[in-house]
Amino acid sequence: MKPAGKIILIFFLASLLFSCRKDIGKANWDISVMSPLINTQLGINNLLTDSLLQTNPDSSVKIVYNTTLYNFSVDSLVNIPDTITRQVFHIPFDINAAPGQQLINNTDNKNLDLGNAQITKIIIKSGYINLRTKNSLKEKTLCKYQLPGAKLNGVPFEIIDLVPAADNNGPSTFSRKVNISGYAFDLTGPYGNSFNILTSIINAKVDPNGDTVPITHLDSLQVLVSFEGVVVDYAKGFFGTQQFQSGQQYSAFDLFNKITSGNLGLENINLKLTVNNGFGMDASLLVHEIKSVNTKTNTTVSLNSSIIGSTINVNRANETYNPANPVLPSTLTFNLNNSNFKQLIENLPGQLEYSLDIMTDPLGNVSSGNDFIYNNYGFKADLDLEIPLSFIAHDLTLKDTVSFNLSKPSGYEINNGTLTLIADNGFPLSASSQIYLLNDNNSITDSLITFNNTIISAPLDINNKVVSKERSIIKILVSGQRIERLYSAKKMIVVVRFNTANQPQYIKIFSNYFMNIKLTGDFDMTVNEN
Repeated sequence: MKPAGKIILIFFLASLLFSCRKDIGKANWDISVMSPLINTQLGINNLLTDSLLQTNPDSSVKIVYNTTLYNFSVDSLVNIPDTITRQVFHIPFDINAAPGQQLINNTDNKNLDLGNAQITKIIIKSGYINLRTKNSLKEKTLCKYQLPGAKLNGVPFEIIDLVPAADNNGPSTFSRKVNISGYAFDLTGPYGNSFNILTSIINAKVDPNGDTVPITHLDSLQVLVSFEGVVVDYAKGFFGTQQFQSGQQYSAFDLFNKITSGNLGLENINLKLTVNNGFGMDASLLVHEIKSVNTKTNTTVSLNSSIIGSTINVNRANETYNPANPVLPSTLTFNLNNSNFKQLIENLPGQLEYSLDIMTDPLGNVSSGNDFIYNNYGFKADLDLEIPLSFIAHDLTLKDTVSFNLSKPSGYEINNGTLTLIADNGFPLSASSQIYLLNDNNSITDSLITFNNTIISAPLDINNKVVSKERSIIKILVSGQRIERLYSAKKMIVVVRFNTANQPQYIKIFSNYFMNIKLTGDFDMTVNEN
């Protein structure tokens, strides 16, 4: 619990300071030691993550939270098949092939299976081309593989390899993997007026520096070329009218993941659904359901809004031709404040459940093949949540398990003692806590304090603003047995229960609210001579 645990747990971690003190003698005697252990100030930034907090002009504080509901990426639109070409050379009769004699000279215009997409250009972000050759000739062969439409810095892709000769054990095999990151592929075919066409040229001949070799009708030269691990950086064309159904999906919602029980009433919430289209094609979105799920209680609340069941048309993104920022996405924002959104959030969800459909190019090829996609830009639906910290908390309970390791000191023993917590509370919240010690088996061995020990909330004026700090003094007895259990503990369960003052009034939190904490220890110790 980054947060509330820090208010209470910090006191017990302070005992670490005590156990790290140096030996203070070589004889055996009992002494009483009183020492300040903690003196600190806690603000709202100690209770919540800084990145979630913003301060309003009146110094009141709000939480700003964003979660991605659905992210539809480039990979869903363009799936490059593995095999590029497969060529097998056979001669139907027996010959003696001279050095340099041509064996294969073949141009292949392969129609790539890209589903409904009609692609004219692709730029590769990362990936490889694998060339595998199997040679049964008793002489080396010189193989050249070319992709005239695939270029890097204007230079076409080409592989030239001298494939080993077969031997008495059988045909030789040869493999080559070539990085094609950054290559641009022209898929318009040999006449520049088509799509999905990858032109490849294979040329193979007997090693010009070799010997004349007898070739029978049983001999062959096999060439297989394939893609491996290709990630598309850019593509242009028409990607087809396609419908993608998410099915029942779950998205983590971790804003309340430390809350185990209790009630939280929020005075005001702003909730927006933001649809961001980074594809250079029109799209439509149909949201079937958005539901908040309290994963602790299994309580669910479904969003009741006009966006549910309605088709949302989203315009295409614009291409800027600026390499640093090539896409200007199209964005639609829907304010959900006229729905039951408060109940959705006050359900303290641990996850959101949703179901939606996305359709690309619902009106067909309206761009005449000038749709585009970039790798880092997709179709995304976000929920943006803004919660002013004005709320009612009733027994709002936060729980966390933290690692704990207290080393046993050498040279002295702590017989018993008292930890005294002095809290000057400037928050309009009362807090009671409990800490449990866990051993290696995650079994509870002790509870350090009880919920009867309460940090009292600060007093408020008629406007429910804090007028002064309220002091609370809590004493925690530490017996010798409890000290031993602290030494053997491996984890702590920290539980903190909050209540706002002046219930049922909403209480606003300001950035200048603080709690001053002081912890002192009064211990009886026996110092042993070594």
